[in-house]
Amino acid sequence: MHVDELRNWILSWFEVPQKVGGPAALVVPLLTFNRVPGTPILDGDVEVLVIENQGVWLWGRDQHGSYVERENKPAAVWRRTGEDEAEFWLHHAAFEAVWSMPARRSSQGASGSSLALILGGTAPLPVGEWAWPGDRQRIHVHGRSLVMVCGDGDGYWIVAAAPSEVDLEWLDALGLAWAETDTRNA
Repeated sequence: MHVDELRNWILSWFEVPQKVGGPAALVVPLLTFNRVPGTPILDGDVEVLVIENQGVWLWGRDQHGSYVERENKPAAVWRRTGEDEAEFWLHHAAFEAVWSMPARRSSQGASGSSLALILGGTAPLPVGEWAWPGDRQRIHVHGRSLVMVCGDGDGYWIVAAAPSEVDLEWLDALGLAWAETDTRNA
């Protein structure tokens, strides 16, 4: 992915001035849920780049340039995300957008049939699969809205977010129940 494509994605979710620079320079200023270390941290051959807001998860880059993640526990093994630099930072920007955009729907334990309806109206964001905040976390996109999907036991944890309620009308038309969050009812 080219940095211009990353910039276009970011501008669809955030009102930010046009920034010049590489992927990290574009995304790091947006992070409020997760954070970058205040000082450089090395964990063996991995440079820690992002820390989850409660410190339970880490993302970094290994000595070979691969982007990796792991639980922040002693002896936890780093797992490759399969992302290049722009995809890695796009994933962080999208995750940040999911938790910061004002229109939101979410449900834990959602069924496979509910997930199939949602995925039928979305496209996968060109990022890898993370193991946090839930099993097999992927992000999908529909216009300016994002849908984060994680495995949740026998079901799925689904969090959809967008800059406005209008951007989620496609999702509302599916008639699904949102047991966790529905900002239409706020």
